[in-house]
Amino acid sequence: MKVLLTGGGTGGHIFPALSLWRHLKARSPGASVLYVGTEQGLESRLVPEAGLPFASVHAAGLRRDLSLDAVRTLATTYRGYREALRLVRDFRPDVAVGTGGFVALPVMYAATKLGVPSVIWEGNARPGLTNRLLMRRVDAVAVCFPESEALFPRAKRVVFTGNPRASEVVDVPAEDKRRALDKYRILRDQRVILIVFGSRGSETANRVVASILPRFADHPAWRVLFVTGERHFEAIRDKVGPLSRNVTLHPFISDMPALLAHVDLMVSRAGSSTLAEICALGVASILVPSPYVTANHQEENAMQLAREGAARVIREADLTPDGLWNEICNMMEGDLGEVRARARRFGRPDAVRRLGDLVLEVAETRRT
Repeated sequence: MKVLLTGGGTGGHIFPALSLWRHLKARSPGASVLYVGTEQGLESRLVPEAGLPFASVHAAGLRRDLSLDAVRTLATTYRGYREALRLVRDFRPDVAVGTGGFVALPVMYAATKLGVPSVIWEGNARPGLTNRLLMRRVDAVAVCFPESEALFPRAKRVVFTGNPRASEVVDVPAEDKRRALDKYRILRDQRVILIVFGSRGSETANRVVASILPRFADHPAWRVLFVTGERHFEAIRDKVGPLSRNVTLHPFISDMPALLAHVDLMVSRAGSSTLAEICALGVASILVPSPYVTANHQEENAMQLAREGAARVIREADLTPDGLWNEICNMMEGDLGEVRARARRFGRPDAVRRLGDLVLEVAETRRT
């Protein structure tokens, strides 16, 4: 079986695709894959690091206005579509899977144009423009929130699968978890607070967090790991100077699933993959949705949990040092167990199997 994967720009599109591939490879050891993204996206680094064949096409986010920039992005998308046609013809996949991001539009459009069985996966509560444009062309749409099914009215088929990253964090080997304890210097009686604002970090949110880091010195029973994002790391490190032994800065964490097994409270954005991971493990969270994403979809994701008492939400516009500190203290000194239990109700630990079943079922349509 040959699988074409596409999706990029951020980890929220890339990591679920990689999780799906690992699952499909385990079920069909002879399967082969081609991942198509852009040279500018995070996928150009993460996909080759994961050992997958990678090819790039041109792509750009479509604009909704009438302008010269809109014409340029449309021309770039069409160029990517022509490039994708050649890649699909050469690779001849049995199934194509798109996980979002603007690169998925020309690639999935090319795959469906050539009659390749196809699935798109939507990670957010409200679908992005790419998947809304593709819904009528593909064989099936996979969603992460039951409420999202109604938002694909023209799709041939919509299936609630959940986010495959949920399965990834649940199935971490015990040895990897033990290694994480040593690597991140987590003591036996410490409770862990992980602070991370997406794979790229956030200048605004990072600045607020940096200002409260000295306060953690008075709470040695809390182990605090602050992931700044690679481009912000040096600036934050220089700003905060020496920190107490229970606080460390990290530019990026590559073994996040192993670390998450030890986290009690997470302060983070509200991307679909992040929520899938923390819900699968029952991690309490303070969510600061990114206001810079299309259609404000992270806030919608976060409110799904907040309405059920499974997380607290602070809008970035309302984020202040004292406000964040008070929220952290309230949760760490309150009933974390109840919040964790409510978060776990949203977890879908079998999500990757559900999505894998759908992809394999759709792939079979080429052989029948």
